[in-house]
Amino acid sequence: MKMAILFGTLILLAGCADHFVAPTSGPVAEANFAAAGLDHGATILVQNFDNESCAPSRNGTRLATFTTTAIQGKGDSHDGVARTIPAGKPAIFTYAYNDGSSGVMDKTCSITESFVPTAGARYLVKFHKLDKTCDLSVTRQDGNDPKAVEGLHQVKPICLNGLTG
Repeated sequence: MKMAILFGTLILLAGCADHFVAPTSGPVAEANFAAAGLDHGATILVQNFDNESCAPSRNGTRLATFTTTAIQGKGDSHDGVARTIPAGKPAIFTYAYNDGSSGVMDKTCSITESFVPTAGARYLVKFHKLDKTCDLSVTRQDGNDPKAVEGLHQVKPICLNGLTG
């Protein structure tokens, strides 16, 4: 019963999400958002924020949704969802993981990271879940040798938009 309530709530919230829209002016970079280590029944919401104070993004909040169970035919490939993002200013992303066990806090984790994308660059932003911990790696992918992004840092407290995220 708890699982049915949770998925019903997710379905309703999916319709309220403020989906990300690529910028139409200014310098941009490409980011591929991916996830690994999802348990069966898990969901991950990938959200975007304007600053490290967690202000809602003018481009929309929801960057991607990863699930192991199709919800209304929605859900993104775990290999990645490509987005065009603003460059030259901080990019702030949250991955919010929930395994679907309502009330079991040791099976959820969220992480917010920030970095400044370079115009014209391509990035891989990948969530990794191992046991009870979650981690986020960001690598620049536009050369022969992918490199970890300089200046990447964790934002605390995490940013999370429960209304339109």
